[in-house]
Amino acid sequence: MHTFRPPYFHRNCMSEFMGLIRGEYEAKKGGFLAGGASLHSMMTPHGPDASTVVNATTRELRPGRVADGTQAFMFESMFQLRLTKWAAEHKQRDLDYYKAWQNIPITFNPDRI
Repeated sequence: MHTFRPPYFHRNCMSEFMGLIRGEYEAKKGGFLAGGASLHSMMTPHGPDASTVVNATTRELRPGRVADGTQAFMFESMFQLRLTKWAAEHKQRDLDYYKAWQNIPITFNPDRI
């Protein structure tokens, strides 16, 4: 009861590089397409978009399955990774990436602790 359900907004002490090979990424449906990738350097906040958070925290708490036909990868490194100039200036980069988190509802209630 009152258990926080992933997916969640978080930070890592590692750099995290993630990509979607095929299918649909459950934490940002429609906004993260096959062939896309993201890089979150150490201690950079990141996580699922607002609609995914609302769905994950309001649905019935029971086991679930990621969509069939989805294949993704993730690498973590203790080293600080950075984009190449080509990637940082590419016309297809998502300049509005941060907006995915703007409407995440604040649900923390210290009275439940």
